Amino acid sequence: MRRAQFTISEGDGHLVEPLPFSEAEYERRLTALRRELAALHADAFVSFTPENVYYLTGHDTPGYYFYQACVVTGQDMPVNVLRRIEATNTEWRSWSRRVVIYEDRDDPVEATLAALRELGAASGKVALEADSFFVTPRRYAALVAGIERAGGSIVEAQPVERLRVIKTEEEIRYLRDGAQIVTTAMQAAVDASREGSTENDVAAEMLAAMARSGGEYAGLPPFITSGPRTSLCHATWGGRTLVSGDVLAFELPGVSKRYAAPLFRCGTVGPAPEDVRALADACRGSLEAVIAAIRPGATSGEVHEVSRRNFEREGFGELLGHRTGYSVGINYPPDWGEGHIMSIWANDDRRLQPGMAFHIVPGIFVPGRHLIVISETVLVTATGCEVLTRFPRDLFEAPLRH
Repeated sequence: MRRAQFTISEGDGHLVEPLPFSEAEYERRLTALRRELAALHADAFVSFTPENVYYLTGHDTPGYYFYQACVVTGQDMPVNVLRRIEATNTEWRSWSRRVVIYEDRDDPVEATLAALRELGAASGKVALEADSFFVTPRRYAALVAGIERAGGSIVEAQPVERLRVIKTEEEIRYLRDGAQIVTTAMQAAVDASREGSTENDVAAEMLAAMARSGGEYAGLPPFITSGPRTSLCHATWGGRTLVSGDVLAFELPGVSKRYAAPLFRCGTVGPAPEDVRALADACRGSLEAVIAAIRPGATSGEVHEVSRRNFEREGFGELLGHRTGYSVGINYPPDWGEGHIMSIWANDDRRLQPGMAFHIVPGIFVPGRHLIVISETVLVTATGCEVLTRFPRDLFEAPLRH
């Protein structure tokens, strides 16, 4: 592998497209991150996580299968370390526009060390993300070794996630857009469902409606399943033909400017049997109880317990083994949620705060038979809970052939 001369460069001229957020919003994020770094007594921070790089700089690409990093110090604008062809997304469509470029055969760790040296931070204390999916153990170890060779030290930290969990009004606007998109997509999926159509037919109509209403690609695919395939977690359309008596399970994302608002609805082909209706009633009851319980100061565990007690009263407590909800916001593959930042689940004392957004997913898997989930994307407000997604919560009924 050849060694290259790496240096910081900067895009100039007009951006290819407008930034999704205001200058003030990016400045607010950078200032908040610098406060986190000051608390860590860190001279620099390196992120490898696509969502965090987007949050800090506006750099947007699915091309992070090649190494990417964002370097932030207490004085300078953020610098992204990127493969040459991906650098276009920083130079021509980001806020910071500063980049260190490496070629395909270069060592990106050396490029990152060069950025730290140029920023005067290589021999200081550097905060590194240790829980990112997108840096290999070998490269992480090489980066640590390079910092230590330069006389620096490292501290493992995830400061950006703490900032991302509270959404600002600018971010909430895109969650609202996503909620409208997913409502349109869900209606198209329901309208396309009928005896004799296939899961692929439903997916085709849903995807067309999603794209036409402004939806972007999501961190996970939409999930379209029927019959016993609904009992498979995270299965999606597979060509199966819908038949009378099937349960239908559709979990869809609405994405605007990388912000995801998911929605889950279930139905049946023809009238629903009583056992399916009972499951749906229990799920809807838990959903509505959770929405009523969400307020600033309530803990994650307390809200989860509201859902668990409802399922237990309805006779389904033994089937419940799932979290009640998870944070949503910026999404890139492989996930559309932020559950690693915060989830609503048992024995969690973390308190809800205004600006948190969650996908609430009370549901029951009946192994080998079906799944019923009725969900909403919600926002914690100063006084309680606002439901962002709007779609009927009853089981829908797909028509039979005449």
